[in-house]
Amino acid sequence: MDTSASNTNLKSQYAAQITADLERNSAEHERLSSEITALQQQLSALENNRTLLLSMRHTLGDEAPGDVSENTDISSSENGSSAVRTSASLPAGRKPKKNTSTTTGKRKEAESARNHPQRARKTGVPTLRALIRDDLAQHGEPRSAIEVTAALAQAFPDREIKATVVRSTLESLVAKGQAHRTKQQRSVFYSATAPKTAAGTVELSEAIPS
Repeated sequence: MDTSASNTNLKSQYAAQITADLERNSAEHERLSSEITALQQQLSALENNRTLLLSMRHTLGDEAPGDVSENTDISSSENGSSAVRTSASLPAGRKPKKNTSTTTGKRKEAESARNHPQRARKTGVPTLRALIRDDLAQHGEPRSAIEVTAALAQAFPDREIKATVVRSTLESLVAKGQAHRTKQQRSVFYSATAPKTAAGTVELSEAIPS
């Protein structure tokens, strides 16, 4: 009788223990499942945002080599060690070449700008100075550099006419007496001088010895 009662008590204890373990297991399983679901939702949102951002960057044309790869499975430690090995394998005395394309391009543009009036005179194409002087002569009222630039750009779409160049040319015409400058508030306007005034200024400048 004592043995049978003892066995019954042990079975009851084991059953109660198993039931408690199953309850804890179920609760832990439910908690982990909820966390996994939430993490999956966050991961999905991040992937959608990443796809959208990459598409926007590609549309803006701001993609450059060396950007972060879309495959994020590679650990940062492996990337770091490979970068260290690559930099260590390069000779210490080797220096990166200077990018001379920008300097060369600027030098070529400057030389082209200096040689442009000579080419224009040789081929019979009017110079920018002549075009600006003619534009001022055709319009009786004073005109700003922006207005002159817009008119010339519309009349000569095949030529690259910049407002800064037009303004400096206008100032040069003013200095030589071939144009007149007036200022209204904060705006500067230019107009053509009378032919007699311009001719008299040229004759006077020629008469005075340099």
